[in-house]
Amino acid sequence: MSSDPVSFFIGSKPRLHCLRWNPGGRRTIIMMHGSTANAWWWEGVVAGLPADLTVIAPDLRGHGDSEWASPPAYSPLDHAGDLVELAAQSGDSKPIIAGHSMGGLCAVAFADLHPEMTAALIAIDIAIVSSQSRDRFLRVLRGLPTVTYPDLETAQKRFRLMPGEGEIAPDLLMEIARRSIRPADGGGYTLKFDRETFFGADGIETIDMLRRVTVPTLIIRGEHSPIMTVDASRLALESNPRIAFREIPDASHHVILERPDAVAAAITEYLKQIDAI
Repeated sequence: MSSDPVSFFIGSKPRLHCLRWNPGGRRTIIMMHGSTANAWWWEGVVAGLPADLTVIAPDLRGHGDSEWASPPAYSPLDHAGDLVELAAQSGDSKPIIAGHSMGGLCAVAFADLHPEMTAALIAIDIAIVSSQSRDRFLRVLRGLPTVTYPDLETAQKRFRLMPGEGEIAPDLLMEIARRSIRPADGGGYTLKFDRETFFGADGIETIDMLRRVTVPTLIIRGEHSPIMTVDASRLALESNPRIAFREIPDASHHVILERPDAVAAAITEYLKQIDAI
């Protein structure tokens, strides 16, 4: 799939910005990004998906070019609630629902609450259970200050992903940085996301929701991910016979940036296998 995306907005309070690739496709997949990210993170994955598949990727509330929630409300259930309107307007009565990291938790929550609107669920490198290392990582994120950079060039050069594992092409990282930075209110430049989103990234019992899932489900893990552990992946697989599993070699948590081609291939293979495309 190679078409440039169309930008559009839906809803209000908060108003969400979305990207749509290949309008008029035979089926639709809605893809939700992770914490601090935005819809453009999916561009490499979209390039490897079938040409007859419409892709819609929202900037989740508090991220990208979507509005921030006031008062702050950023749990996976809040994001899943926003997805109801997007799914209803997608042109597909039962779209495929996918997400990476926090977006994957939102996808799990949506499929649990709205199976009648979900053709299949794809959860990519999600935190299935908590761990001491993940809890420490979340504490670090929540303690980060809001930084304002004097100019755009400095902001782009200082841009980093967290966790920092994985090999991502420098030009791709620079493009992600460009899409993630905005002018600050008092001058200079800062990152687009609302820091309050760090305090809503959990809030669901993921393994319980996976046990209850009634739609075909694919879990994708980066081979070296510290977020989605081997043991947690096994627990999810054993919890529900509807769950399938794929592991992407030579990738860590940011697998959709590190190996977008492999992620696209895994998604395509699975959707063909279950006759969803």
